[in-house]
Formats: sequence, structure tokens, C-alpha cells
Amino acid sequence: MTLLVKKKIRKGWKGWLSALPFILPGLILVSVFIIYPMIFTIKISFSDYRIVTGEITNVGLLNFKNVLFETKEFWYAYRNNFLYAIVTVPLIIFGGLIFSYLVNNLKHGQGIFKVGFYLPVITSWVIVSLVFKYMFGNSNTGLMNYLLVDVFHILDDYVPWLYREWTGNGAIWLMGVWKNMGWAMLIFLAALQSIPRELYESAAIDGAGLWDKFRYITIAAVKPTIFFVMVNMIIGSFNVFLQVLLLTSGNPNGTTSVLQYLLYNRAFSKFEFGEASAIGLISAVTIVILTVILNKTFLLDRSGEGE
Repeated sequence: MTLLVKKKIRKGWKGWLSALPFILPGLILVSVFIIYPMIFTIKISFSDYRIVTGEITNVGLLNFKNVLFETKEFWYAYRNNFLYAIVTVPLIIFGGLIFSYLVNNLKHGQGIFKVGFYLPVITSWVIVSLVFKYMFGNSNTGLMNYLLVDVFHILDDYVPWLYREWTGNGAIWLMGVWKNMGWAMLIFLAALQSIPRELYESAAIDGAGLWDKFRYITIAAVKPTIFFVMVNMIIGSFNVFLQVLLLTSGNPNGTTSVLQYLLYNRAFSKFEFGEASAIGLISAVTIVILTVILNKTFLLDRSGEGE
């Protein structure tokens, strides 16, 4: 029995050694650029890190205490990330699903609509931010102010959209929906095109209408895809950065800030790398918890498809 175990261990080692030359480059890259930075970030989140001298002094939970309780900046940013997810993710999923369903039923011109919907996705965030900054400009040079005040006379005075808490957040949310809906649409379109046409034909023979087909065939078939898109969009919601930096810079008084912008500000404006790492760690833990909750909700941890 011992000899048999030794033979199995030797055989397993030979298998690993034969595969090692193929997986070693990937392991090295993952270790250097992912695993080591993660471990180092966790370490300095509990430390006072001086980047110039490289000095690291352990301070325990002080960075977390400063981030969570010293000012309201963190809670504004944390709230705004959740609000961004709550507002944008359902709109992106609903819009992407509806538009993919419509495009999938087109007999001609699918390619044109695919390109049209995907153009915002590949357009630079900087360019899109400049467009939205023009749209929500504070004077008559802004498109929204021009239309609402000068053309339709709905408002009496120009609104500083990007310098108010909720209108600034609204512009950020709108930009996120417009930028990401095309990606969701293409993902859903790929899922829809994998559904056998025979299911729809059988349902039509049984007297099912358009809504019944959509509800009982389309939605049921794309539930795993909805979960995939939802998780990706929620992770993206906690990585929002450029739109805030370029549109509002967190103004007024941090009420439009988000975690990634707060992290950037603490690290590269105030050089408080310990507190920045603490913010990053809190953000990562939040994403993991939300992903687990979604996984349990959709029961995708028990089977390969949703209920």
C-alpha cells in the first residue's frame, strides 16, 4: 500500500513538472503583478508608509479609524458607489436586454445596430467626459441649460449641474449608463442567439404571445447571463473613477466623490498611502460580499444555471 502511494505521488510530481514550463510564466506574472501587490496593499493598510524613504511603521487599525470616523468624505463616497450601482446596474441590464431582444429579431441591419450600440463602449472616457461636460455646462454654453432656459423656457436661470450634489451625481450616473449599455447589449445578444428557434416556434404553436415568449423562454434562458452582467457591472460600480475626476472632481465638498476617487486623492494628493490602501481594502471586501450575496440569490453556486 505504501509503495502504491509513493508511485502515485511520483506520478503526480512528474505530471506537475511536465506542465510547469507552460504554467510558470503565467504564475510569475500573476505573482508579481497581482498577488504581491495585494499582499503589500493589505500590509500598508495597517501601516504608516513613507514612499520616499520606504519606511513602514505598523499602526494597527489607525488608518481604518481615520478613514471611517475622522471625516464624512468616506461615507459620501461609499454611499455614492452604492447609489451608482443601484441606479445604473438595473438600467444597463434592462436596456441591454430590451435592445438585444429587438436587434435579435431584426431581419436586416443587425451589424449596423451592433456597431452603433458598441461605439460608446470603445470611445475614450476622456472624450465622453468632455461631451458630458459640454452638455451639463453651467452657463448658456451648456446644452441642457441652453435648451431648458433659452429654447423651451422651462427654467428661469442657468443651473450649475456639475456643482450640485444630486445633479452632479445624476450626470455621472447618466454617463455610466450610456457608456456601458452597449457592452451589456452585445453580451445579451450572444446569449439570445444561442437559444434554439424551435423553442419559440413550439411556444407559438401552443398559443404563447410575445410577452409569454419573452418571459418564459428568453428571460429563463439568459438568467446566467444576467448574473454575469450584474456582477461585472457591480464590480465596475466600485471602480468608478474617471467620470468623477473629469466631471465633478468630487465637488461640492466631496458629495459626488466615490471610493476610487477618494483613494486617488488620499494617495497622490495627500500622500496618505496607508489610508488609501485601507479604502481599497474596504472596497474589495464590499465587492466580495456583494458577489457572494448575488451568487446565493441566483443559486448559481449550486448549479450552472439560475432557478
